[in-house]
Amino acid sequence: MAITDKIYIKNHRQIVSQIETSFPKSAFSGATMDILYQGEGLAKLDDTTQDRVLDFATDFLDCDCESNPHCGCAEEKFTTYLLELREQGLGPDAIVDVMGDEYMLYAYPGDILSFLDDSIRTLEAVETLASVDGNREQERRAREVRESLVR
Repeated sequence: MAITDKIYIKNHRQIVSQIETSFPKSAFSGATMDILYQGEGLAKLDDTTQDRVLDFATDFLDCDCESNPHCGCAEEKFTTYLLELREQGLGPDAIVDVMGDEYMLYAYPGDILSFLDDSIRTLEAVETLASVDGNREQERRAREVRESLVR
C-alpha cells in the first residue's frame, strides 16, 4: 500500500458539513480529489480551510496530464515532499505536524516511519545494483540520497 493511501484529511467531518457532501477521508482518493479540490465544494469552505485546500491543489495537482488529478502526479509530488521534509532533518512526528499545518492533512507517524524505512531500503538496493552493474554515478547518487534520509 502506498504512503499516499495513508494520508487523510484533517477535520474531515467539519469539512463534510461545510460542503454538505460526503467524500472519503483519504486525501488522494479519486472522489476526494473531485469533490474537495475541484468544483463548487471549495467555495463553501471557511477561509482557513479554503487556503489550505488551495495550497494543496497548487503544490500537488498542478500538471498538464490529460487525466489530472487522477494521473498519479499528485501522489508522486507528495511522496517527494515527504522525502524532502525528512532530508531537512524532520522525524515522523514532525513531518505529520508540518503536513497538518501546511495542508490540513494527517497520517500516523508509524506509517511515515515505515515509508521512510522502505525508501532507505529501496535506495540501498539501487546502490547495490548500480555497484554490480558498474554504474558508479548512479551508485554515488543513491548513496547520497540514502545518507540524506538517515541523518
